[in-house]
Amino acid sequence: MSGINRIATKREQIRNPQSDKPTNREVWFKDGDQAFISPVATGDENDNKLDEIYLYTFRNSESRWTNRLIDDSVDNSDVPANMRPSHKFAFWAYIHEIVHPEKRNDSWEEVAGPGGRKVFKENVEDFRIIALTFGRSDYIWNQLVDVYNDWGGLNKGVMRVKRTGTGMYDTSYALAATARNSEIPDERLEEVNELPSIRAYFLERYGNTTSVEGGTEAVSLDEEDKSNDNLF
Repeated sequence: MSGINRIATKREQIRNPQSDKPTNREVWFKDGDQAFISPVATGDENDNKLDEIYLYTFRNSESRWTNRLIDDSVDNSDVPANMRPSHKFAFWAYIHEIVHPEKRNDSWEEVAGPGGRKVFKENVEDFRIIALTFGRSDYIWNQLVDVYNDWGGLNKGVMRVKRTGTGMYDTSYALAATARNSEIPDERLEEVNELPSIRAYFLERYGNTTSVEGGTEAVSLDEEDKSNDNLF
């Protein structure tokens, strides 16, 4: 998409807040979800499509959940004392599909999974952000590093990201290279250069108070916090 069509589409998205380009561009995983993605982050030096971030998640004075980025430009003076931030890595990817073990949306397509069991496919076909904690002893991060080393870059193929577990003590993530040959559609490739850096995205979305009221989804960004798990 280029020229007049591209500009017209972007103008329509500005006029129509219900467009398919939501403010929230992150993928939220639940137990059993697995996403098939083509990273657009390379993982190379100076790649701003992959970064690490620190975020506070806490209840504000009105008992609403608030997510706040740690950044020199952000005022975090209202963060509760001794609050421990979550440390995450995040990267941009083109999400081909997410396979769910349960049907939570009527638009998801029922397909046969391993062993013939029913699973439900969500066709995303859009650029989104994968944000995950590093994991105990960096086990989640190290899986991403393994893919980078094997491929010589993160943007060389299709990865699978899977979540298993529901709570603080049993949740784990698996990141792995796959043999799938799905590609980003040619007409979408030029959008990669228009994606904001990871730092810019999180600064815009979580640089100020993010709460239920005000039109922005409030979620706990720490998936290892069992008390917040119902907010995903």
